[in-house]
Amino acid sequence: MTIQILTSVAFYFVLMLLSVNLLGLFVRGLFSNPELDKLKQTGHEFIKHEIKKSQRADKLINTVAFVFIITYFYFLLHFWNIGVMLVAIIIMAGRFPDLLWEIKHGKKMTYSNANSLPKNALFFITAFLPWIGLPVLYYFLYYF
Repeated sequence: MTIQILTSVAFYFVLMLLSVNLLGLFVRGLFSNPELDKLKQTGHEFIKHEIKKSQRADKLINTVAFVFIITYFYFLLHFWNIGVMLVAIIIMAGRFPDLLWEIKHGKKMTYSNANSLPKNALFFITAFLPWIGLPVLYYFLYYF
């Protein structure tokens, strides 16, 4: 029983690492940088050309990240079961609002600036979601 719990916790951290990084790679490519958009309008031709190249690269990275996420879900479903894939989705759903906040404010969320997050129902639900994933993962790894 202890080995099962330790294995579940270790696998949970691996799922969290992969899920959060894949989601971050995908979501950051969906939003444009307003400073670059402003510079694209008023900057020199060379700068405009470099910004266009950067935006093309962002679209390519976004497409590749989407393919990686679909492949990631497929492997979770194929090698384990739908519950493990559900845990990955739960982890991603819990991280999504924080990631949007980081993109909007242009800085990494830390404990020192977490007080500036809006304390509404969505905040509490998404803060609690990743913790739900651990017992769900244990159940789907050993009892499903």
